[in-house]
Amino acid sequence: MTTGTDGKTLVQLTVTNHGQQSYRYVIQVNFTDGNGKVLDATAVTVPDLAAGQSTQASASSHLDLSGTVKAEVANAVRY
Repeated sequence: MTTGTDGKTLVQLTVTNHGQQSYRYVIQVNFTDGNGKVLDATAVTVPDLAAGQSTQASASSHLDLSGTVKAEVANAVRY
């Protein structure tokens, strides 16, 4: 994770399509404190990703976060 010039927390994701056809993805990323309390959340959309391919995506917090912050994938939907 990094902090952008706008003060928002940024995390890079690697999305891999293990399916047999092209899929789109929506990934929910939660930003939590040291106790696991959710401070912020965002959703990242990945457009058509061919079978067997990987791509990079970025998730950014909506709020300025400080202290111990962790990012976790809360949900991922393939469609």
